[in-house]
Amino acid sequence: MPIISCDIRNGRTKEQKHQLAMQLTRAIAEATGVNIDNIFVVMREMPGFNFVDAGEHVPDYVPGPNGVDLAGHEQIKNRKEHKTAKRDCCS
Repeated sequence: MPIISCDIRNGRTKEQKHQLAMQLTRAIAEATGVNIDNIFVVMREMPGFNFVDAGEHVPDYVPGPNGVDLAGHEQIKNRKEHKTAKRDCCS
């Protein structure tokens, strides 16, 4: 029995979590040929601070249009700007 373990930040709706679970389940079923009835999903929700990406704590999830993570997009944008500034400064 495949077990899917998924760690996500707090803040998603029940519907978003349901969609995530169903899409993960379908993807595993398709990739492995295992019947959906034999796939188990575990979802753990935590504050963003418990996640660290590229040495930076991840902000809490902030829902935007269509479920887009506004805080996550802002963090990635800031990281790109920082890399560009560092490259320009030190070239």
